[in-house]
Amino acid sequence: MLPYNNKDRDALKRRNKSKKNNSSSRSTHNEMEKNRRAHLRLCLEKLKGLVPLGPESNRHTTLSLLTKAKLHIKKLEDCDRKAIHQIDQLQREQRHLKRQLEKLGIERIRMDSIGSTVSSERSDSDREEIDVDVESTDYLTGELDWSSSSVSDSDERGSMQSLGSDEGYSSSSIKRIKLQDNHKTCLGL
Repeated sequence: MLPYNNKDRDALKRRNKSKKNNSSSRSTHNEMEKNRRAHLRLCLEKLKGLVPLGPESNRHTTLSLLTKAKLHIKKLEDCDRKAIHQIDQLQREQRHLKRQLEKLGIERIRMDSIGSTVSSERSDSDREEIDVDVESTDYLTGELDWSSSSVSDSDERGSMQSLGSDEGYSSSSIKRIKLQDNHKTCLGL
């Protein structure tokens, strides 16, 4: 009998080939598993740097680290939601304030036009110029009784109040304002 026939020889080659494939696939698998674990270790180290661990930060299990990371993510999402809500609220408030500002601007233009038509009916001889210190105009609105004043008086009162606000004037400047004779008597001049 011949030691090997063609069939036996082919079967032996296949067995040797499969042993080589098994050993090479096993080493490939082991190498891939080694790389996966190294990558996982690096990711866990990065996660330790991102998550507040507390006083017992010397030794953490993977499970405790992942649990703390999950809680931290939920906390950050909650803070994010609150911040977005606050931004929305502030944007609504800003739009409301802009509408109020536009409304006041329109009212001011209207009051200026009403005041200018009423005051233009009076002659210039009824007016007198005096120096008014912008810093000391705050007492005027509180101490004077403006209830008996005319439309132009209230317009000038608004002008004096606006001088105290920040409209481009420095706080130490002196502004010349025309006041009617009845304002002069109210001021006691």
